[in-house]
Amino acid sequence: MNSSTKRIFFGVALILLGGLFLVQQIFHLPIHLGVVLIALIFALAGLAFLYVMFSGRENWWAAIPGLVLLGLGALIASSEFFPRFANRFGGSLFLGFIGLAFVVVLIMKRDAWWAVIPAGVLFTLAAVAGLSDVLLNGFATGAIFFLGIGLTFAVVGLMPVGRTEKWPWIPSAICLVLGTILMMGSKSLLNSVFGIIWPALLVLGGGYLIFRSLKPKNE
Repeated sequence: MNSSTKRIFFGVALILLGGLFLVQQIFHLPIHLGVVLIALIFALAGLAFLYVMFSGRENWWAAIPGLVLLGLGALIASSEFFPRFANRFGGSLFLGFIGLAFVVVLIMKRDAWWAVIPAGVLFTLAAVAGLSDVLLNGFATGAIFFLGIGLTFAVVGLMPVGRTEKWPWIPSAICLVLGTILMMGSKSLLNSVFGIIWPALLVLGGGYLIFRSLKPKNE
C-alpha cells in the first residue's frame, strides 16, 4: 500500500473502532466489546490481504490469508451476535470461507487446477458440519463426505488437466462408489431429496460416458 492508502485504511479502522465504542456507551448494548474488537481486527487484516490481491492478478496467493482471516472474523462476530447460528453453522461458515479462497485462486490463476481439490474438500466438510444435526447416522455422514470428494475429483477430471492425465477419475470413481453404497444404507438420505437427485445424476453421468464412447474420435 502507498502512504495515502495506508492512511485511508487506518482511518476507516479508527472510525469503526470509535463508532463501536460510542454505540456501546450510548445504547449500553449487551455485547462483549473485546470479542467484537478481535473480530474487527481479523476482518480488517483480511481486507488488507484482499486489497493486495485486487492490486494485481499475480497476487492471487493473497486470497487465501485474506478470506481465512475474514472467515475467522465472521465466525467470532457471529458467536457474539448470532450465538445459535454460530453453534450450529459456525464450523461450516469458517470452512466455507477457506474453500471460497481456493475458488478465487482458481478464478485469478486459471492454470491452478490443484485449487479445485482443497476447495472441494473444504466445501464437503462444511456441508457435513452443517448437516450434522440432520444426518442422524454415520452412513449419511460418510455418504455426503465420499460423494463430495468424488465429485471434486470428477471436476478435476473434466478440466484440461484431465484430458491428458486420467488419474483424477480413479479416486473419483472409488469415492463415488463408496458414497453411493453408504447412501443406500442411510434411510435419512434415501427419504430426502438426495434420494432423487443422486440417482438422476448417476443416470446423466452414465449417459455422458456412453455418448463420449460412441462419439467419433475426429469430432
